[in-house]
Amino acid sequence: MTKLHQICLLCFLSLVAPLESAFPPSLRHSTHPATTNKIKDVTLSCDSENFNVTLMMQSPFKGMLFAKDFAQECKSIGTFSNSVIISLPTSGCGVRLSSFPTENGNVQMVYTVNLVIQQDRFLRQITDQERVIKCPLKESDFLLKSNALVRTLKNELTRGQISHRVGRMKDAGWSKELEGKQLEDELNEALASARAWMEIVPEEVEDRPSGILQVGETARLSVKSTLPAGIGWRVVDCQAHDGLGDSSQKLIDAEGCPVDELLMPSLTYGPIRPIALMSHQEAVARFPAFKFPDRDRLHLSCGLQFCREACPKVDCSSESSESRDEKTLDFADSDILDRLEVYNSVEVVAPEIDDLEQGDRLQASDGIIPKYSFEKTFKISITDRGVQRAWKEGPPINADIAVYIRTAPKLRKGQELVFMEPSQRHGSHCA
Repeated sequence: MTKLHQICLLCFLSLVAPLESAFPPSLRHSTHPATTNKIKDVTLSCDSENFNVTLMMQSPFKGMLFAKDFAQECKSIGTFSNSVIISLPTSGCGVRLSSFPTENGNVQMVYTVNLVIQQDRFLRQITDQERVIKCPLKESDFLLKSNALVRTLKNELTRGQISHRVGRMKDAGWSKELEGKQLEDELNEALASARAWMEIVPEEVEDRPSGILQVGETARLSVKSTLPAGIGWRVVDCQAHDGLGDSSQKLIDAEGCPVDELLMPSLTYGPIRPIALMSHQEAVARFPAFKFPDRDRLHLSCGLQFCREACPKVDCSSESSESRDEKTLDFADSDILDRLEVYNSVEVVAPEIDDLEQGDRLQASDGIIPKYSFEKTFKISITDRGVQRAWKEGPPINADIAVYIRTAPKLRKGQELVFMEPSQRHGSHCA
């Protein structure tokens, strides 16, 4: 080695050695695994409107607790205490309602939410945890609370001047004399069983989680009610939203008719099943699962309209809501007793769309335009009633088009989607 090389080597060592010795071994060579602030205890409380969770941590918590998919909107910041509390509305933030039969024949309601325990306030780390939290509801927590309904039933059962309604209520199962404390107790017992709720599950639930759907998979929306005999109901004003209200899509209008049957068809009402002084009925709609582009959690909400006797039937085949209104003018407003909101959520994943988007990004980086298998040139208009096709006859919308419509980002009223057949142009554009 020449003298010049020796001098260079000494200079290099003189620069490197001080830098390495400036850091302790624990930082130069990590020998300790990452530690997790573990959960010691979980305390829950929930009712029909709120889901409250308290986590007791092993060490003071300085991170963030949030509902999965809602890190900025549904969160609680640690205050260096061993406990952290989060309160979530059951109508959003990814909270899901499910039910299952109990041994005594009743229905047990359970709220579920996925919580993320982020150890740092700002950063995601390998030590972060995810927990599925379930809170069983008491029977009293989910009872139908409607003063108008209670008042109407008591008036009809205790006042003999409305003879035709009294007779109808007797025919429905109210067979005792319309007076005295015995009837009052019977009425209170029946009202203590009144409830209504919504469930969203896959059509095929064997060997798979019931709370997860894939885009395009057949989902079953069920609205279930157990009401005093002689009270009718119908589903109106359904919408899909992102859990916060920032993005929404109307599905069922104020008359109970579908806005766009590509998204959700009309609900089918099942037979009325009498249970003592109550009646149970379900309304079901099967639809291809969809989601909003920026979230995997889909929320649905519907209004339930309660009526004296049966609610009026509406012909949804009419072209306009005005013509449907004319057919229900003979139904007095006084016959509508009350309105209740039911809601639920479900996780919807889109692995095929994610793969397609990833492939499109790779193709775009190479200057390749992605191709879609559209069968003909056509136009879709976005109106206040949803997605409207520009033609009345022709081939059905294929899977590519349906997926694109359901996942197109923030379609607005006045926009038009134009799809070209392959002979003219591949792809689509928004006008």
